[in-house]
Order: sequence, then structure tokens, then C-alpha cells
Amino acid sequence: MSVPPKKNEKEKSEEQKRWEEEAYSPERLKAVFEDRMTLRELHRFSGEEMRQMATVGYQLYEQGRFKEAKIVFEGLSVLDPQETYYLSAVGAIYMEEENLPMAEQVLNAALTINPKEVSAYVNRGEVYLRQGKLAEAAADLKKVAELDPQVKDPMTLRARALAQAALEGIAKAKAEAAAAKKSTGEKPKSAPAKSAPAKGAPKKHK
Repeated sequence: MSVPPKKNEKEKSEEQKRWEEEAYSPERLKAVFEDRMTLRELHRFSGEEMRQMATVGYQLYEQGRFKEAKIVFEGLSVLDPQETYYLSAVGAIYMEEENLPMAEQVLNAALTINPKEVSAYVNRGEVYLRQGKLAEAAADLKKVAELDPQVKDPMTLRARALAQAALEGIAKAKAEAAAAKKSTGEKPKSAPAKSAPAKGAPKKHK
């Protein structure tokens, strides 16, 4: 014979039931399907709860557990597609996995949603550097300086180091082009990008 629940447990169960009925009402579900409400809003995750989950993802990233970190940030991105920090973090993870085409694709998506996401510009700038796209890298890193002239975002400091690498790569390519033209008249290949010393880690969640 089962023991009947205590009164406070029964009340708690009824309160939970009422909460679920309200949270997952047909009207709210319809709002999600029509893109008028995010899954984060549907499930009523607080900013603190989202921050805690992002912190777990960042810690996994720092430990080199990229697959697990990617799952966390991809999940957060599904919950709140408008928070492009999550996509920027996914892009950084793809970059660490040396999947540069996928990293570029994800970061492009982040910047399409939010053209002011500093971390996405920094990470995509590094992706361009690694691909040898020096002009594109320089443009992204210049954009970072425009968006954060007061250097309030720690990622801006990283952008400065990457920008120096891009400028050095461009200068080297121009010098080689001039030398080749002078000696042989042949068009030289572009110089490879110089890697920056720091890693492209996702910024901490605000």
C-alpha cells in the first residue's frame, strides 16, 4: 500500500502542475512556433540559469573537452538564438578543432543575427588569419576597435594581438610581391597567416 503524500508535497505537486499548464499553454507554444517567443522564454530560464550553463560550457572548453562544450553552447543557442555569444563560442570551438570552414560558417551566422557581437568578429578574424585571408582578418579586427574603442571587452585585447599578426602578414606579402616582381616579374603566392600566441577562447558570459 502506497503512503499518501504529505500535505506540503501534494501542494507542491499541484503548484508544479499549475506552473506547467501555464508555461506550456497552447498560446505560449504557438508563440514559439511563430518565432514570437524563444525556448528560453517558454521554459522560463532565468538569466542566472543561462549564465551558469554557459559557465559550464566555458569550463569544458578550458579543459579541452571540445565536444561536450560544443553540445552545451549549441543547446544554449537553441534556447536563445538571439544571444549570439553562444554561436561565437561554437565557432571558437570549431576553430580549436581545426574545422575552419565550419567555424567561419557559424561565425557568419552569429554576425548576421548581431552585427555588433565583438567576440564573433575576433574569432572570425582569427579564422581568416589561419586561412591566410589577411585582408578579411584585418577588416574584422578593425571592426572590433570601432565597436569597443574603450576596450571594455577582454576580447578586444586579443583582437589587437591578432591585428598585429594580420598587419605583419600583409606587410610580408607586399614585400615578397615587390621582390618577386623586381627579380622575375612572376606573381608570388600570398604569405601564410602568422598565428597569434593566445587561444581564441569564448568570452565569459555576461
